[in-house]
Amino acid sequence: MAIPHLFHTRAAKEKTSVPQSKHVKISIPPDNGDPSLIQPLIAKFEFVGLENITHLAAGGETPMLKSHRQAIDQFMIDKSRGEEARRLEADMVELAREKCSRLFSVKAEEITFLSNASEGINNLAYGLEWRSGDNVVVVDVEFPSGLLPWTRFEGLGVEVRVVRHKNWFVELEDIAALIDERTRVVCISHVSMFTGQRIDIESLSRLVRSSDALLLLDATHAAGVVPVDASLADIMVSSCYKWLLGVHGAAVFYVNRDRLPDFRPPFLGWNNTAQHGGWEKPTEFTLQPSAHQFQPGNAGFISVYILNNALDHILGIGINAIEQHALALSGVIYKAVESLGFELMTPSEDSQRAGNVCFMAENLEAIREELERQQVLIWGAYAGFGRLRISTHLYNDSTDVEHCIAALQT
Repeated sequence: MAIPHLFHTRAAKEKTSVPQSKHVKISIPPDNGDPSLIQPLIAKFEFVGLENITHLAAGGETPMLKSHRQAIDQFMIDKSRGEEARRLEADMVELAREKCSRLFSVKAEEITFLSNASEGINNLAYGLEWRSGDNVVVVDVEFPSGLLPWTRFEGLGVEVRVVRHKNWFVELEDIAALIDERTRVVCISHVSMFTGQRIDIESLSRLVRSSDALLLLDATHAAGVVPVDASLADIMVSSCYKWLLGVHGAAVFYVNRDRLPDFRPPFLGWNNTAQHGGWEKPTEFTLQPSAHQFQPGNAGFISVYILNNALDHILGIGINAIEQHALALSGVIYKAVESLGFELMTPSEDSQRAGNVCFMAENLEAIREELERQQVLIWGAYAGFGRLRISTHLYNDSTDVEHCIAALQT
């Protein structure tokens, strides 16, 4: 299959002048002059394990930046400094909060770091005071961590209302139809890990805020690849080991400061409280007046050090340039998958997708194994469905896409 010369669209133009972070030097491959090719936004040699590998699995795990070794070394140095270590580690958390505030267009005080995104979702689920007759609105193609926590409260009379997709597409009007005066939470992913659909969060935010419900947004498959305005949500969670180029052990948790009184942290510890009674009244305390009230203990410091380095790269390039790069590459994959006769699950419009292209295949395992044999890494089945997912990110180029398409044709 010939690769169309539409390949080198907006992404190529956007990367010609890349703003550099003061914290990191980003290696941008030189333009080879061929307008039909897209080069990586960060050179492949800056990552571990991309030699002779076509890595199209960012939706599951991204390769490690080699410069993360320096972040790990710095953590080891800081941790070895006794009591001063805690101050240095806390400073790194504050630095990461500031960078996240820029990436997600919110205030740093509204950001904290939990161990994973599932913990953040459960923080809200167990932080609300539920009443019989309350309801939660979710979608059927949601990640399990966005679906299952709410079922724990069905015994209290809480209803879990499930929006059904239509040909793998979730319609906003179907969400609206299930929201009423007893809806406490609408929980949804910004970009679906299962179908690749990108929800119009601005429209959804207006819809949810016309009621008293909280909008809980899982940005795991959006953060780091497309713009995310967390201020449109009341709570946002995001894993860091995928598109944000981080590792397991740290997840971004955002809570709109104005909604803090609407729920309370389900867990208490030394880090999210201030004790006032001393040893005479050891149980007297107040909560931290920020998102930190949802972090009862220490953050996963080593993961935060790595995240700081990853954020330097993402902010240094710019999220808009990354979005256009990923969309240009995934757009070619989309057309190729469509021409090969697979059932596409991802919408075709740029505004309705991000870096994931998802499709159904009866011989899923055989396809995945053949691609793996040809050194093409993608993500396979989920929950028993014959779905494959191909993900493009800032380290990918047109050669990766050509290799993937050629492997799909075999």
